[in-house]
Amino acid sequence: MKKTPWLIIGTLLIVIFLQRIWLPSQKVPKVTQKETIYDTIHDTVPYPVIRYVPKPVYKDTGSTKWKWHKVDTSAILQDYFSKHYYIDTLANDSMALIIIRDTISRNRIISRQKRLTFYPRTIKETTIRKIPNRRKLYVGLSIGRNPKQFALSPSLLYTSRRDNAYAFSYDVLNHDIYLSMYWKLKFK
Repeated sequence: MKKTPWLIIGTLLIVIFLQRIWLPSQKVPKVTQKETIYDTIHDTVPYPVIRYVPKPVYKDTGSTKWKWHKVDTSAILQDYFSKHYYIDTLANDSMALIIIRDTISRNRIISRQKRLTFYPRTIKETTIRKIPNRRKLYVGLSIGRNPKQFALSPSLLYTSRRDNAYAFSYDVLNHDIYLSMYWKLKFK
């Protein structure tokens, strides 16, 4: 007869515990956590290419290499032996700067210098993945003392998807059973 109230209280607590886990009265909102992932995406936007003939910057007439002769085609030979310097800008935008410097004499390229400067462009994209809360089970040990006796009890703690915690402990020395329930408090 002395144990009857304790049995009723224990069964009611177990019924309440099972109702809260398997028969939720309201829909559980999905709790998500942010996970940020950075991806590097190179910008590959095509642009129209305009072809043009480069304009000469400087013209060396070859006065040091060509001696004056009385020939009808002296102007043609002077132009043939002279050095023509060209600067050609192939690209000058946010992606790259490409400059080619040519020296042309005797109808061929004598020297070519290239200047390449690339500007890498990256776009950071944030992807958010939803990570649902998971059920968790913890195992632990409780130790306690009061003025009359000592207590030692292994414990199980279960955390539900709604962040509620339920604990079960059994005191090995005093043969007591403990059930505990915890609710998460949210402060803004």
